[in-house]
Amino acid sequence: MNLHSLSTQIAANESFAFQKITKKEGANTKGLNPLEIMESCGMVNVLETASFNFPNFPEAKKSFQVIYFELSEEFQAVKGLFNGLISLGQEEGVILESEKELSRYSLKYYVSDEMAVNSYLTKIFRFVSDEIRFKQILKKSIANQKAFAKEEQLLRMELFA
Repeated sequence: MNLHSLSTQIAANESFAFQKITKKEGANTKGLNPLEIMESCGMVNVLETASFNFPNFPEAKKSFQVIYFELSEEFQAVKGLFNGLISLGQEEGVILESEKELSRYSLKYYVSDEMAVNSYLTKIFRFVSDEIRFKQILKKSIANQKAFAKEEQLLRMELFA
């Protein structure tokens, strides 16, 4: 392999490496309830849902929702990040807890607080997605740096051999 063909090969490979890593626009969550948001994100598997009314106090007109879920298999690697985010606290009206002994999470809220829950879930899922994307780009960048270093080493060997 001569120097000209090697430099031509390098020039041909200098296209942007991030073509395969694209930023997806967040799912449009307007008009969705928290259960639908969770089911559409792909980050969690909903295990069970429950709804409780307070028949002894009908004047309160309150309905309490509970959603039990687990992180999907492909997102188990970010479980620590997810746990850290929920341990920082939630917005008012949102109760998101880790049930370690059952390896699941529970989300509890009143239907009247649905907007706050939607906002909170969207923020959490977006943050985790952004972190995963960042790690993908960083990994790709490091691989590119290693590949360029190898190509540079080959060029030096050709020049000084």
